[in-house]
Amino acid sequence: MTESEIEKCRKRLEQFLADLLEPLGRRERRHWGSVYVRGLLLDGERKSIEPMAARLSEGNVQAMQQLIGQSPWAWAPVWERLEQRMTAELTPDPVWVIDDTGFPKQGHHSVGVARQYSGTLGKTANCQVAVSLHQVGADASTILDWRLYLPESWTQDPERCAAAGIPPEVKFQTKWQLALELIDEARTWGLRCGVVLADAGYGEVTEFRQGLQGRHLPYALGIPSTVRVWTKPPHLRKARGRRRRPTVYHYGEQRPCAVREVARPVRGWKQNQVRWRKGTKGWLESRFYACRVQPAHGFDEGDAPHPEVWLLVEWPPGER
Repeated sequence: MTESEIEKCRKRLEQFLADLLEPLGRRERRHWGSVYVRGLLLDGERKSIEPMAARLSEGNVQAMQQLIGQSPWAWAPVWERLEQRMTAELTPDPVWVIDDTGFPKQGHHSVGVARQYSGTLGKTANCQVAVSLHQVGADASTILDWRLYLPESWTQDPERCAAAGIPPEVKFQTKWQLALELIDEARTWGLRCGVVLADAGYGEVTEFRQGLQGRHLPYALGIPSTVRVWTKPPHLRKARGRRRRPTVYHYGEQRPCAVREVARPVRGWKQNQVRWRKGTKGWLESRFYACRVQPAHGFDEGDAPHPEVWLLVEWPPGER
């Protein structure tokens, strides 16, 4: 947006920000918070404080830096107000989507920067990665919350963390642990979830699926074709284990199979064509097969089979 465009909608923007920034407390803080948001809305690639202040008629680097880097205001109430306001505009029966985003970086001093895989870039590169939670409706979406992922190369280096201003109580968390934390926080704000969606980076983690089940949240998660499952309940024999694992299970000669092996013998793929909606280039449709299975994670260590779930397999026409 340009300054003139912002001026045209300034009254609406100021009304919106008056409620959103109320938790900042002091009037001066709320003022510079409003200036900072307008700086984010203006055109320009760099969204750091100095270039934003230069683009604003009332920009003040010192005041804006004080607000963002040193002023002791709580961010969670601001996020809560923002998401309650935004989600009220979306259609009912919302879907929550977990994802992660990479931010390319040149240096090594930005918090959490490391050589790591970025889905945004499609490769391993020097970047920051954030785990995010989105609410998606039929026609629109909004971000609910996000967390910056700190690799172990950071959390195991207290001096580097201290130099970057990371509080000492911050410990390493995997991406799926951050995702569950985001979900828990959004639910404390009174936001309602219909179904949780995520790609195979999250779906292959048994602890993440169990975390959703424990929270009584329905989900549809991608998984790699190598994930092993039981297509029929196995016959088990219990055996006494060590103190920390009182029960282990013996499976004999029974072995689970990879999910791609479940799909291969299925007949009638041509008849299992599903058309779900019309896109910009025509109907979206593909071939699917569904069956009930039990995930077999922990089978090698003698764990019991996991609760039964639906396995949904897609085989797009034209693919091998």
